[in-house]
Amino acid sequence: MVDMHLQIDVRPDNSIFASYTCPCGCNPGVALKAGTDVATEGCCCGNEFAVGHGARHAIESRGFAAKPGFALQVVPVQAPWGEQIDAVWAVGQSEHPAEGGHDHGHEEGGLAAGRAIDPVCGMTVDVVAATGKGLTFNHAGSDYYFCGKGCKLDFEEEPGRYLDPTYVPSM
Repeated sequence: MVDMHLQIDVRPDNSIFASYTCPCGCNPGVALKAGTDVATEGCCCGNEFAVGHGARHAIESRGFAAKPGFALQVVPVQAPWGEQIDAVWAVGQSEHPAEGGHDHGHEEGGLAAGRAIDPVCGMTVDVVAATGKGLTFNHAGSDYYFCGKGCKLDFEEEPGRYLDPTYVPSM
């Protein structure tokens, strides 16, 4: 079992924010409120994460655990509203090296058509996939695309920080 460095933060509204450190170096996360069955998030490298009562079903029904090289990991979590829920990962071979040379999909010589750079982490993002997942944000007339919810939320809070020419994107 890979140590995914699961982090559970209880929010003031009695919801939780669950995040982890993916073997590729990303930190995907999801928010879950009491009464919600499941929240899911994918990672740039193909791993999938879900939290809630329906977490295992969400991962299994989408075929992630059946992919060659992927293993299902389940960790029970005590929610602040008194229920035990699951944090579930389908973890496989990362498309990026885990250590050294981790470029999060940067292309040599510029971006391929239909790709954008996540302004928070610097990862190359597929524009169509990000749009389909709601991982876009328009700021000052420009569209920005994100690898995951965490980067999008960070950008929405402080767009000026990430658009500052001195900012260096990082994981």
